[in-house]
Amino acid sequence: MGDIVYKHSKIFLPLAALLLGGALSGCASQGIAQNAELAAKPLAKSQSRVKIFRADTTLASAAGARVKVDGREIAEIDNGGSTILDLAAGKHEIVVDNWQHPNVFKLDLVAKPGMMYVLEITPREEAAVAGAMLGLVGMLAEAAANENGGVYSIRVVEEKRIS
Repeated sequence: MGDIVYKHSKIFLPLAALLLGGALSGCASQGIAQNAELAAKPLAKSQSRVKIFRADTTLASAAGARVKVDGREIAEIDNGGSTILDLAAGKHEIVVDNWQHPNVFKLDLVAKPGMMYVLEITPREEAAVAGAMLGLVGMLAEAAANENGGVYSIRVVEEKRIS
């Protein structure tokens, strides 16, 4: 029985990896094309442009980072991925989270017209250590101790005038 499983796994695993890789690359290239199209468009006078990218790291690399702006989900960004969107000038609440953690990380962005903001999502080491050392109990304790918590953090790394 073990020989049969081993023999078939030599065929099945590379095929599964190829199919999964093809499916994922199709999704990624579509997102890149949409981002490039928006980035090439002129910015409306009352708008600001926001690029959100996720650092390409080993820590928390398998889990997607869900991003919400003003309560509306705009993207789930994988490791090394990004998205671009235009927002009306004014105050916006940007939240990043993941289904595996009971807490979220919030950033208040006061967007000015004609500005480009680049935001970076990175894994929070505190959450990873708590979860790795104490499992669910550690994540719950870490979440209770931090109002701004969760698997990821988000911060502004660049802002510049583009129009």
